[in-house]
Amino acid sequence: LKKALLVRLFFVLLILYMCFCTGTQNVLSTTGNSEIQYNLTKEMYTGCEIVMGNLEITMMEHTRDFSFLQSIREVTGYILLAVNEFSRPPLDHLRVIRGTTLYENQYALAIMVNYQKDGQHGLQELGLTHLTEILEGGVKIIQNKYLSYAPKVNWLDIVKDGSAHIMIESNGPDSELEMSTNCHQLQLTKTVCAPQCNGRCFGRNPSECCHIECAGGCTGPLDTNCFACRNFNNSGSCAPQCPQTLIYNKHTFKLEPNPNAKYQYGSICVAQCPTNFLVDGSSCVSNCPSDKMEVEKNGVKRCEPCGGLCPKGVCLFSTAASIVNLKKYLHLIYILYEILMSSCITNLEILDSK
Repeated sequence: LKKALLVRLFFVLLILYMCFCTGTQNVLSTTGNSEIQYNLTKEMYTGCEIVMGNLEITMMEHTRDFSFLQSIREVTGYILLAVNEFSRPPLDHLRVIRGTTLYENQYALAIMVNYQKDGQHGLQELGLTHLTEILEGGVKIIQNKYLSYAPKVNWLDIVKDGSAHIMIESNGPDSELEMSTNCHQLQLTKTVCAPQCNGRCFGRNPSECCHIECAGGCTGPLDTNCFACRNFNNSGSCAPQCPQTLIYNKHTFKLEPNPNAKYQYGSICVAQCPTNFLVDGSSCVSNCPSDKMEVEKNGVKRCEPCGGLCPKGVCLFSTAASIVNLKKYLHLIYILYEILMSSCITNLEILDSK
């Protein structure tokens, strides 16, 4: 039984590793030279379908191959394409930008200054042929010298927040990026839906509305027919929340553990949190909050209240969980290594090996 559970866990983690990837928060800063930055970007997003965070592509030459971006269909944060020379970003499968974090605190999609300063290369097409929903934040497309004759995009239809800022200016000559009621690439959005539909639709009839939990469109009326989920994806079904850890028993009038409980991991419901994440209530978190400490129970790392001030040692090693922070405390670890008893030394060696 234990072996079967381990095999199941392996495949769950394998699926998460293959489909999900972590975004960046570099904005316009670079990581090393262009070659290093490109290789890091390629390694990060190859095979990725859902970017947990921001998708930032900046300062790339026109000779770079970005076909590895074709698998991306959802970004939870913002998208930033800036100071690049390529003619078209291959984001044809992208359907939803959630905007949980925003560029300049207001834009979910920012496309800026994508052209070669002393040459003829630069962005000519948006390539966002299936983007139908921006849940939070606005759009900023400015100073793209060669971005002309692009298909008209009805940004008011795509951007969910009616108060979000849409800035489209100083692009190429004869640019057709301005807001329009004609939307050649994006079919069956809410502008052609029956008035009975609250969101998207898959046809013009009143009975052809998408489920209320759908985002970005659908192929049918069910919560399993959505292109993406507005709130959470629970094993292929879109739901307003993940199955809670406790459920109410109307016969005993008590809260009882839910055998089908799942944790929130971004916009996904998972039975187990991914490696290097901790359980905090009903969510998977990267670090415990300041009033909680990391505790391992039954092989699961959780965040639990400290019952007062968190012990300094616990806070130190919780912070040092990542490789980057571990280096900051290397001198303290060395001192502890010299003075602690052998059992503590063994624990430190285990921590250091991780």
